[in-house]
Amino acid sequence: MGPFLELLYDVIFSPAAAMRQIAARRPVGQAFVAFLLSIIIPAGAIYFALQATAAGKFAGAFFAGAVCVRLVMWFVGSAVLQLIAEFFGGRGTAVGLFAAIGFAHLPFIFAVPLAVAGLLLPQGAAATVFAVGVLVLIFWVLGLTVVAIQGVHGLSAAKAVLVLLTPLLAAGAAALAAVVFVGAALWPLAG
Repeated sequence: MGPFLELLYDVIFSPAAAMRQIAARRPVGQAFVAFLLSIIIPAGAIYFALQATAAGKFAGAFFAGAVCVRLVMWFVGSAVLQLIAEFFGGRGTAVGLFAAIGFAHLPFIFAVPLAVAGLLLPQGAAATVFAVGVLVLIFWVLGLTVVAIQGVHGLSAAKAVLVLLTPLLAAGAAALAAVVFVGAALWPLAG
């Protein structure tokens, strides 16, 4: 357990060195545990919060769905980023990137302390603090993902950012093309 905790510490406080180490060792089992922690802790908190409301009957489905969807997204997202990284000249392995991205999601465990801190604040300030805190966690995870791509594939920071943004840009372009296509198809019906 010691090396695993040291790796968790390094991911938070020395991410570049940690991601290079993960790329070299490819600790898939430890990455799986880290990724599960990043899912189960926040989803578990939401589960217990839902249990106290009228939506409590959906709490179990929410928890199971959140875990399954995030695991599938981890696997598929890692595969997509691996392919794009190789197009950009990356030389790392898919298993190394899979493990590094698993560790990159670790900051989501701080969502629960953030929510608890929000409960201690006045109602108006709590929502603002929680929203800002969630944005910070999202950008922290995105930053760690960029560092993971760099550490695994040896790419520059700019190329690693492009690897991360390419699927988003492609999805945006596809959505825009779909809107234009549907708009063009429906235009004769409007006139």
